[in-house]
Amino acid sequence: MDSLSQIVLGGAVAAAIAPAGHRRAALLAGAALGTLPDLDGLLVVAFTRDPVSLMTVHRSFSHSLFVLPLLGTLIWWLYRRFGHGRVAAAPARWWWAMVLALVTHPLLDAFTVYGTQLWWPLMPPPAMWSSVFIIDPLYTVWLGLAFGVVWFARARPLAQRALV
Repeated sequence: MDSLSQIVLGGAVAAAIAPAGHRRAALLAGAALGTLPDLDGLLVVAFTRDPVSLMTVHRSFSHSLFVLPLLGTLIWWLYRRFGHGRVAAAPARWWWAMVLALVTHPLLDAFTVYGTQLWWPLMPPPAMWSSVFIIDPLYTVWLGLAFGVVWFARARPLAQRALV
């Protein structure tokens, strides 16, 4: 999926889970976490220029449903330990917000024709449900609108309704 779709989905999921007073922070954190798994491409390019390797390695460990909850837990712990208090104020909700914002990424990628290796390091065929285009404005526009409503509505009930 395109990065914008990953950003708005990650942000919307995190904002729906985080406490109402933390919605803007959750939008930003979720947006960053929603696109984080694709940054593995920078590491892969450093080691190979082979297009097949780029594609197969890119959607492997960084898109694994085994790896991402561990990464989310590490990020949550770092924010809880060294952050500014939002995560410490509602640790369970922030843990769920961070982990699920990360996990949305490979799940959304699995809906494309390219698929992803959800169960890495196990090696079943990549999950590819082929029901969403790689760039799908009909999908992204509505999430983007909800993202905008939440940004401006903050803790008001309208923000929660926009996310649902």
